[in-house]
Amino acid sequence: MNIEKSKDYERTFKRITKRYILTCENIESTIELFKTDSSNQKLQFKKIQCKHDKNRHSIRIPNTQYRILISIDENVAVLQCICDHDEYSMRNKRC
Repeated sequence: MNIEKSKDYERTFKRITKRYILTCENIESTIELFKTDSSNQKLQFKKIQCKHDKNRHSIRIPNTQYRILISIDENVAVLQCICDHDEYSMRNKRC
């Protein structure tokens, strides 16, 4: 599966790592795990019901409250953003 990163993802990645909330290694290892085994229980990979983006999914960064929102279309996964539980709820409520 090919992975692409959106501008919003890059922005949230920089903000979270700059504030030392998560390390680059935590995030990158989660993405690598998703590439190799998306069904791994640690990721809690799930589809999100969304009117605007029918292909929206989320994966959990293990041992944290953070999730990565992903839009998957055929063999391409576009990383949308990294968000905590509150932001995750807000983004999916407006969906």
